[in-house]
Amino acid sequence: MRTSRDVSLTIGKGIYTIHTPLENEEIDRIKALIDEACGEIVKGAKQEDMLMLTCLKLAYSLDSVNEKLRKILERIDSES
Repeated sequence: MRTSRDVSLTIGKGIYTIHTPLENEEIDRIKALIDEACGEIVKGAKQEDMLMLTCLKLAYSLDSVNEKLRKILERIDSES
């Protein structure tokens, strides 16, 4: 079992501390995803707006990956 610890994440203009059992490598991947999602958002935006836009960008990315995986699985199923 992994030991939980406190980790700081910067999202938009805020720093949030979470308690997690994730490894450093996993945390680094999550931070990179958040940075990528926040990177193009207007810096003058309010924190609440930045959080909403980041959430929407992450949801869109997840949906896009899900759709690609669905198409791959359909192709595999049709080939077998």
